[in-house]
Order: sequence, then C-alpha cells, then structure tokens
Amino acid sequence: MSQFTAVLQVKRRIAGHQIASIRNESLLKVSVVGSAAVLLWYGVLRSFGAGFYYLQARAFEGEPVTEAVTLADILMVRLLSIFALALFFMLIFSNVLIAFSTLYKAREVQYLLQAPLSVRTLFLSRFIECVSFSSWASAYLGSPLIIAYGVSTSAHWIYYVAAVVFYVPFVTIPAAIGCIITLLLVRILPRLPRFALFLLAGIAIVWLFTYLRESFSAERLAEDTVVTLMIQATSHTQSPFLPSHWASQGILAAAQGAFGQMTFLFLLLLSNAMMAIWLASQTAHLVFFPGFSGLVGGDRNVLRPRGRGILGRLERALVFLREPVRSLVVKDIKLFWRDPSQWTQFVIFFGIMAVYIANLGNRGLEIEGAMYRSWVASMNSGACALILASLTSRFVYPLISLEGFRFWILGLAPLTKRQLIWQKYWLSVATTTPVTLGLTLMSCYFLEVSTIHFAVAVYTICLANLTLAGLAVGLGSLYPNFEEDNPARIVSGMGGTLNFLLSVGYITVVIGSQMLVLQWDVMRHSADTSDFIWALSIVLLFNALLSLAAALLPMRLGLRNLIQTEF
Repeated sequence: MSQFTAVLQVKRRIAGHQIASIRNESLLKVSVVGSAAVLLWYGVLRSFGAGFYYLQARAFEGEPVTEAVTLADILMVRLLSIFALALFFMLIFSNVLIAFSTLYKAREVQYLLQAPLSVRTLFLSRFIECVSFSSWASAYLGSPLIIAYGVSTSAHWIYYVAAVVFYVPFVTIPAAIGCIITLLLVRILPRLPRFALFLLAGIAIVWLFTYLRESFSAERLAEDTVVTLMIQATSHTQSPFLPSHWASQGILAAAQGAFGQMTFLFLLLLSNAMMAIWLASQTAHLVFFPGFSGLVGGDRNVLRPRGRGILGRLERALVFLREPVRSLVVKDIKLFWRDPSQWTQFVIFFGIMAVYIANLGNRGLEIEGAMYRSWVASMNSGACALILASLTSRFVYPLISLEGFRFWILGLAPLTKRQLIWQKYWLSVATTTPVTLGLTLMSCYFLEVSTIHFAVAVYTICLANLTLAGLAVGLGSLYPNFEEDNPARIVSGMGGTLNFLLSVGYITVVIGSQMLVLQWDVMRHSADTSDFIWALSIVLLFNALLSLAAALLPMRLGLRNLIQTEF
C-alpha cells in the first residue's frame, strides 16, 4: 500500500465514522435538517423549472426570432454559462479559505509533517479534502438547475450522466488554483506589514464598487434594451479559454446528442484539471515547508503593555463592562483578530455588501410603479436579514464551541453559565447590528422607499438582530463541538445546518407576513386606512412575539445543556 493510499484509507474510515455518528444525534434535529434540506432542494428545482418554462412559453413573445433557434434558447444557454462561470470564481475564493484552514491550521497537519510522507503526498491528501468541503454545497444547490434544464428541454439521458462526469474535473481546477494562491500568499504575505494588507483589501473593494456602479448604471439600462444588454454582459462567459465554458458547452452538447463534441470537451477539461493538480503539487513542493515554518515560527505580534495598541484601547473603551465579562469580550475579539480565516471571510462579506449597494440605484423607468417598489422594498429587507443570518451562522454559532477543551477553565472563573451565554449574545448583537442596520439604512436611501417601508425595514432588522443572535448562541450551546477548532467545520455540522435553516425559516415568516400586508395596502384602491393600520399592527406584534420565542427558547435549552454537561 502506497503512502497516498494509506492516508486516503484513514480519511475514508474517519468519514465513515462521522456519518455513522448521526445515529447518536437527536432524532428531532436529524428530522428537521433532513426534511428542510429536501424541501429546499425541491423548492429550488420547482423555481428553476418555472423560470425555464416562462422563458420558453411566454417571455419575449414579440421579439424577432429565427426558425432554428429562439431567443429563449439563447438566454437559457447563457444562463447555464453564467452559472458555471460564477460557480468557478466562487469555488476559487472558497478554496483559498478552505485550503488555509486545511493545509496550515488543521491540528493533524503537525502530526502528518512528522510522518514519513513526501510533501506531494501530504498536499494531495489535503487537496482531496479541500475539493470535498468546497464542492458539496455547489452540487447540492446546482443539481436542481441542471435537472430543471434537462426536463424543460427534453434532453437526452446522457445529459444527466455528463453533468456528473463533467462536475469532478470542473471543480478540481478552481480548487487547484485556490490552493496555489493560498500557498503563495502564506509564503509572501507574512513579510508584509498588516497595514499594507488592509490597504490592498480596501483598494480592491473600492475598485469593485466603482466598476459595478459604472457598468450597470441606470443611464445605460435606460438607453439599451434588456435583451441587448444581457447578451453583451454575458458575452465574456462564452470565451473558449474558460473551463466554465468547456463544462457548460460539454453538458449542453450531451443534451443535444452531440457526443463527439462532448467527448472532446470532457478530455480538454480533464487534461487541464490534471495539469492544475500537478502545478499545485509542484508549488506545494517548493513553498509549503518554508511557508508553514514562517507561519508557525514567525511571531508578528508585538508585545505591548496592557492598555496599549488597538486592542488595548478597545479594552479601555469597554470600561463600562464589569469583569469578567469585559475580559471575555476582549478575548473573543482577539481570537477573531488573530485568525486570518475568520476576518478574511468577514472582509468578503463586506465586499458582497458593496456589490449589493452598488446596484441598488440601478432601476429603469418601467419599474417605478407603487406595487413594484413595495415588492422591491420588502425583498430588500429580506436580503439584509439573510446577510445577517449568514453572519450569525458563520461567526456567532461557533463561539461556544471555539472555547474547546479550555471550557473547564471558565468553570473555575467567577462566572456562571448564564452569564457566559448572555455575554456571547450581547457581543453578537453589538457587532452585527451596526453592520446590518447601516446596510438597511443605505439600501433604503438608494431605493427611495416610502416612510412606512423605511420604518418597517428598520424595525425588522433590529428585531432580526436580537432574534438570530439568540438562535445562534442558543443552538451553539445546545449542540457544541469542543473537539473541533476549525469554525468552518463547526458550522458545517448538523447543529450549524439546523441553525441556518431555522434562521431562514424565521426570516421567511417575518418578511412574508409583512410583505402580504404592505402589498395589500398598495393593491387596495378604496379602503379604510384604519384597516391597514390594524393589520400591520397585528403582523408587527406577531413578529415580535415570534422573535421573543425564537430567541429565548434556544437560549434556555442551550443553558440547560451547558449546566448538565461535565468537563
């Protein structure tokens, strides 16, 4: 048995034990997560199916088309190309973060470095783990699109087989690129001052904001037709040098029965994937050991007296907090600051929000109706709440688990379990509220919403901050994982999945109930204003009671679990 095979055998057995450990989980948790996952997948499938049906049957009925190819066919092909290209770049970004955690931060790497393994064998074994972690979610959410397209176009059965076969080499290429970027960054960035890193990140975000603002300006949307603008904007996805183009065109060729073209594109994609793996392993052979030594052995933190530096000033600014709560808050902030995989993802969240804000004011004259503006305002509140759910699921839920095996030290401190979870709760509220509330205010300003929509949006986001923080802290205390030090793995567990699904369910109920009332107010032409006020008041009161229950019940259950757990 070779070294590589031995490592894979161990990983396979570990994965098998983790899957088998689901039997020890709560039946309610497994049922809720499984049912929600199936319903979400089915809902996405039905949504894509309805969208493809609309394009084929109803959209662009007045547009001139040829007898051979309709405009709907062109747009459906472009849609698959856009999806493949967007997935390609998202996989690169996610693999950069996952590779850093897997290659440098994972606990078992230090043991593997002492084993008689070559660098290439070590890297390839960790590379497979990177591909698995980064691609399973895209396969879960992307499969409804592929199936819906095949059903709507009556594709050949080879199309479904080709979608699976093309997917493996397709996700391998961005994984290799992400690993190469991570290896080079770890080797180079520790030599740069931290101020330069933040300056480069700020310049990138500002450039992205400006580029999107100019590319999709309202003036251009008003001058060009929607179809012309869409075709021009998606022309870059048809480049023959993009792996996403090879994958999408190969799958589409299988749908049309062009098996020769499908085979050629698959071999092209496979050969480039193998070349990318070889380049990544060669890069690891050259720079992994120097980068790992510099990361572990190099100490960039300057020891300062207490009260000095940025974090020291923060501690003095929190003087209004009593001990030991203040020390716990400073400790959590320091752990976040010292973990690049944590604050890097936070910066990416800010980049996504910049993209969102950059496109809010881009609307044409045809969407100025009251009903449409009310719908957009409600959907904007939902988008802000979903961003909040992502923040709490990614950064708040793991807080209790990240205490790790040191949790027993907290038991020796003059601190009760109740004080601990409430400290995590208020820390979450204090950090997420300025971000999400500021995003809501800016988005409402750009959308020029009415006073009632503005007030409801602010009320909703404040309520969601209080609720989702309690849900994340409560479930994080109810289902802690003290054996894992990687936040990404903690979040991807059953408890983290349950937290995100319940957060999305809560947002759906709150936003949906408010949207019904606000849309009803727009659609009614001659009705008593008092009816709308009463209806809105009842909905807001119901949402407040629902938020109270959704925050306090998980907190209570989590507190009970921590009290009963022995360390």
